[in-house]
Amino acid sequence: MNENDRVSYWFHEVLAKANGNVLAECATDPFNFHLSGGRCLALSHQDYLSYLVIWNKRFKNVQFTINQIINDEQKTVAVYKCNATYHGGWLKIPGKNQKVTMTGMLLFKMKDGLMTDCWLEDSSFDLYQQLTRYLE
Repeated sequence: MNENDRVSYWFHEVLAKANGNVLAECATDPFNFHLSGGRCLALSHQDYLSYLVIWNKRFKNVQFTINQIINDEQKTVAVYKCNATYHGGWLKIPGKNQKVTMTGMLLFKMKDGLMTDCWLEDSSFDLYQQLTRYLE
């Protein structure tokens, strides 16, 4: 599997469907998940899939568009957009079957064809604004 295919599977199978078989093909177990603000979590596949199942209950009809993929020998960066329908449960914001758009970048560190680390930078603040209209 080449890196572009791996990224596509990550978004369309792992993130959108919580597909554990594809996760096992793409990532070490555990892998390091780096969050905005500098936190890093060593996540087992089971822990990550449990999180994705919850995320996919909150955000349904998930459709990812990969806008750009950049590869080098050990790292791959993917710039994405995600359209979904929000059903509640994120930051205690009530669900209204509201259509939302999220954007972000994932940076994957690769070793021996598997992702060992993943850095996430996303549009959580904009998502919050879409759901609450707080700044309007």
